Amino acid sequence: MYGQPLPRKEYTFEDWENLPDDGKKYELIDGDLYMMAQPSIIHQEAAVDITAQLRTYLRGKQCRVIAEPSVRIKKRGKYNAFIPDIAMVCDTKKIKQNYIDGPPDLIVEVLSPSTAIMDKLPKLNAYKDAGVREYWIVDPVYKTIDSYCWEKSLAPVAYGPKDKLKPSIFGDTEDFELDLALVFLGEIPIIPETDDFEEESDEE
Repeated sequence: MYGQPLPRKEYTFEDWENLPDDGKKYELIDGDLYMMAQPSIIHQEAAVDITAQLRTYLRGKQCRVIAEPSVRIKKRGKYNAFIPDIAMVCDTKKIKQNYIDGPPDLIVEVLSPSTAIMDKLPKLNAYKDAGVREYWIVDPVYKTIDSYCWEKSLAPVAYGPKDKLKPSIFGDTEDFELDLALVFLGEIPIIPETDDFEEESDEE
């Protein structure tokens, strides 16, 4: 989730690397810094479920799945720094101490109201242009995943809550399928937030 870009001159990757550790996360997109807000519960649950399925399958294999990594991607001679919900990297030399240096094989972004435009337009184009092989856009409200595999088509393939999604980049060499029924298990009741609460009396 995003707020407005932070005011200042154009930021560089070095500026981003040297940001103070204030407990907040920032993405660097075309010279602007964007502070990321806390995602919703259904956002986090979808991301955790997808990560769990991928990590369980890939345990002991070459590819690694990382939740909320920093990813450095070059665009027109300058670096952007993204923090996707999930990244899968098969060339482990790209994994540095603090970030992934170069395009992952798979990136997964889970939509929130404030991130939808960024995930579907600027970030999609940046990932495609940088050489990300496959990109999943997960909508936890409508329970869908749009899968982009630009090696095959510019158009996405849409999956619903009863489908199973096999990463296109795996080809016929792997038998993994993401079970969307496990990703979208059910609705979470929304309880209005309040500062008031009742304490139970100790008296009978």
